[in-house]
Amino acid sequence: MKIDAISLVNGMSGKLSKKDKIVFSNRYGNIHAWEMEAYKGPFTPAQLAQQQLFANVASQVRAELTDPEVKAQWEEVAKNSNGKYKTAYGAAFATKYAESKSNE
Repeated sequence: MKIDAISLVNGMSGKLSKKDKIVFSNRYGNIHAWEMEAYKGPFTPAQLAQQQLFANVASQVRAELTDPEVKAQWEEVAKNSNGKYKTAYGAAFATKYAESKSNE
């Protein structure tokens, strides 16, 4: 759910209290709110594999973006994405993650 910025929630992020299930997030000037349910069961092997894939892609992208030339290329991809990607990291991660998922 997208919330229009008003002074009450402007700059708000996180939960109002520990028991609260509503979480607020401020991303690129947009405030979002959603209901969060805590996971109560053990992770399945498929979930653990997904977490590992996510972590591997994230570390790979972080390492690649330390090179200024590679980072400039991904910034160009993000710039030309018509708002789909807002950062070089986002563009690189989405692309690498999709490639990794298709290779499974």
